[in-house]
Amino acid sequence: MQVALSFIHECRSHDQHEYHVVLGPGVGAVLNPADFPQNFHFHSKAFGVMKLHKLARVQREMAELEQKIKPDCVVTTSGPPFWRSRAPHLVGFNRPLFIYPESPYLQNLPPLRKARLAAQRWLHCRYFRRDADALIVQTDDVNKRVRRLLGTDKVYTVSNTHNAWYDDPPEHPPRLAERRDDVFRFLTLTSYYPHKNLELVPQVIDALPKEVRSRVEFVLTLTEAQYREHIGAEIPDQVKLTGAVPPPECPALYKECDAMFLPTLAECFSASYPEAMKMEKPIITTDLGFARSICGEAALFFEACDAKSAADCVARLIGDTGLQSILCEKGKCRLACFDSPAVRASKILDICEGLGNS
Repeated sequence: MQVALSFIHECRSHDQHEYHVVLGPGVGAVLNPADFPQNFHFHSKAFGVMKLHKLARVQREMAELEQKIKPDCVVTTSGPPFWRSRAPHLVGFNRPLFIYPESPYLQNLPPLRKARLAAQRWLHCRYFRRDADALIVQTDDVNKRVRRLLGTDKVYTVSNTHNAWYDDPPEHPPRLAERRDDVFRFLTLTSYYPHKNLELVPQVIDALPKEVRSRVEFVLTLTEAQYREHIGAEIPDQVKLTGAVPPPECPALYKECDAMFLPTLAECFSASYPEAMKMEKPIITTDLGFARSICGEAALFFEACDAKSAADCVARLIGDTGLQSILCEKGKCRLACFDSPAVRASKILDICEGLGNS
């Protein structure tokens, strides 16, 4: 959703084109068509979560829409799109569990879940091969893995980054209650997905020394119902829940926190990393290849699924203001490795023009 919103907004600067934007319920809920000029046209399609029984409807309705629009190129920011367009189709690949078999999340799945994921991987790859004329990914490592997975060399790397909202953050009322001066807040900005490993958070709290535990808070963008369903019936005092936060309000939430904590076990790219860097917040995250390739030296890394290792990083960061400053400075330097939102949009449109002319 973050990638889609950023790309759509940045396309306003490329007014030589005409855009037809198909909105699902997620992006449609936070995008205001009135903010866009006359060369943008919006179409609502409430397909929701993709299921096998919906595929015929998706193919039919999208084919009908394409017949009316007659586009030169189609972009799906996160595939598979589950429909085959007549125009060249550029598709984003964002399925980390298909390309990182070494992830601890996969290693610990029960056999039935592994079998279901393997079936999903087979099915999705079939549609990627059928529907995508070219693919975009967000790191060179993912590029290599996707080429092997799908057997194609039509894979382009266009790095992700923070949204343009982070360049000039709008003001919003505080979402969190006032805190004592000695309380240190960690933000985990994500919806619930099993591979995000949010279950580690209460374990980290339990593993902290008592003197540290009393002055730390973990801010999760979940509701109470989501926390109790997925993580645990008891919500520790150190956990603060905000519910879902609209993307334009996320920079303000970063301002209310002191650092970013991300225990994820599989990513193609997480925008949380450059967001935290842009907001000058130190990062603590999992010591896995994708995280190191994105963060470089701008984070503290802990052993995956190891609450004690993560708690040691938390205690170390809280107790060392010099380390906090070093990580923030390294984060600002690391941002130069990522395409800006404007450059990312330009690269995607350049790829589209190349496909349309081929």
